[in-house]
Amino acid sequence: MEAEMKTIRVSEATYQAIADLAGFSFRSTGTREDDGNWLVPISDELWDRLQQARLPGERDDDTLMRLIRSSRGDKPS
Repeated sequence: MEAEMKTIRVSEATYQAIADLAGFSFRSTGTREDDGNWLVPISDELWDRLQQARLPGERDDDTLMRLIRSSRGDKPS
């Protein structure tokens, strides 16, 4: 039996930031919802890394945007 892939929910802004960081090799695997958010399947390894980086009370979107801002050298908000 194949394990179900984990899925995260992110905003349009976060999805675009991920695409921008990926550059020309970005291949969308997400599904846009009617409310503008994205459901994105991720590997178990990435899921585990996201859980390790998560601060108390953060959603997937919050954690990813914090990590993206940090990788770009932006100040925390």
